[in-house]
Amino acid sequence: MKDTKRITYGRTSVYNLNYHLIWGTKYRNKVLKGHVEEVLKQSLYDMASKYGFT
Repeated sequence: MKDTKRITYGRTSVYNLNYHLIWGTKYRNKVLKGHVEEVLKQSLYDMASKYGFT
């Protein structure tokens, strides 16, 4: 099922732009720890809700 609300039409193009963020390190070591991790996660959730991202 297509989500036609997310398709953008131009004069010569039709597109649907998506982003997928993956934060991985070698051996899966944690880089973001403690308060920094919490603040970044909350900022990303706030931005997603503001713009309607899922």
